[in-house]
Amino acid sequence: MIFWDLDGPILDVSEKYYSVYKDILLEKNATTLTKDVFWKLKRSRVSIEEILTRSNSQSLVELYKKLWFDRIETLKYLEKDSLQPGVIDVLKQCKQKNNLVMVTLRQRREKLLTQLKQLNLTQYFDDILDSGDDIKPRWKIKYNLIKDYLNDNDGKVHTIIGDTETDILAGNNLGFISIAVLCGIRNEELLKAKPTKYFYKSHELMEIFT
Repeated sequence: MIFWDLDGPILDVSEKYYSVYKDILLEKNATTLTKDVFWKLKRSRVSIEEILTRSNSQSLVELYKKLWFDRIETLKYLEKDSLQPGVIDVLKQCKQKNNLVMVTLRQRREKLLTQLKQLNLTQYFDDILDSGDDIKPRWKIKYNLIKDYLNDNDGKVHTIIGDTETDILAGNNLGFISIAVLCGIRNEELLKAKPTKYFYKSHELMEIFT
């Protein structure tokens, strides 16, 4: 069984993230960073406080956080997401010999399912696990989702594919093969919870499923 993270390995979410940031600041007549600069900071796990400071908008931190949460999973911004190059071919190949389960920390299931249907992704997954839990550290949320799904009695070695320390730590603690793709929201330096394998682009995963 292969557990897939959504945002990063399957979807390029950079335009969505930047659009929410840019729209909030422009509404407040504030200056914005370029997308390249913003995304580099985001992938380096620079805090939103620091990003807004660099945008000369440190006074907007609390308002920004509220507006971000209100908007990031609305259909207006979800439409900014795009499929990673070649990922559909990987899912098709992967599905031939494996059960696929999506596991994501999206908090609005209805919007999630709507997006997945619009992108024709539901056909590849046997189940979709999601949670809005607020547990620290966050890897324990995915750990609990998967552990409950497997009902503690599985006994098999599975695989998890993700782009953050959340995915890799969850997989490592479950005894899974953990695979990191580096086209998502963390750079290589931050994936210190060593995965079993690295791939720079999602389409490169094809080599392990053929």
